[in-house]
Amino acid sequence: MENRQDRLEQYWKQLEDFGLERSDYPDARLRQYRRGDFLCRQGCPMEELLFVVEGRVKVCAVTPADKTLLFCYNGPGTLVGEVELMTGEAVTTSLQADSTVRCVALPMQKYAASLRGNIRFMNRVAHMLAQIVARNAVNDTLNILAPLEARLRAYIARSQREGVFTGRLTETAEYLGVSYRHLLRTMNELCARGILEKTRGGYRILQPLELDRQQEEGEWSIPRTKE
Repeated sequence: MENRQDRLEQYWKQLEDFGLERSDYPDARLRQYRRGDFLCRQGCPMEELLFVVEGRVKVCAVTPADKTLLFCYNGPGTLVGEVELMTGEAVTTSLQADSTVRCVALPMQKYAASLRGNIRFMNRVAHMLAQIVARNAVNDTLNILAPLEARLRAYIARSQREGVFTGRLTETAEYLGVSYRHLLRTMNELCARGILEKTRGGYRILQPLELDRQQEEGEWSIPRTKE
């Protein structure tokens, strides 16, 4: 039977794209998280650099008023802790498993200096950070200026599983920055137009959720992350 160490060796091939040799990191570990588990929490120290090799995580922040803001979803090939590796500061956002997630973990303090001295690794990190800046510019524009329906469609499209959205509406309203009543009214409108269908376990998607240019109030790009 395949054990966790065998899986680590299998997943390590994804880390070779970062210029990392397995023999240089004998104490690397494979971490597994269930849906709902936190990979890291805002304000806490980051003790391990995590390479997501399987599953999907959601990136969010909590405001002083205890409101949650959803930034994006990340999948395999992304890093957790690259900013903290560079700054040495506490985590600025929380990452929570949205499915079963597996990560290759490297002790942060032990390998910080060698990682920062690895040109290939740093080039890859710089490229990833540039992509994050570009994505956040689109996300911020959408979140601030786009109508609720456009933001809700994008959120449902990213959160659905096999054509069904099962997210908690109270949590969805908080993520989108609207009242529960406003969100529920919009969900009911989508159902009345035959785009969604209310089921016992959530909402079934009956029509494509992406808006075309005539439907949108402006020219929006629904943000996507590499999976």
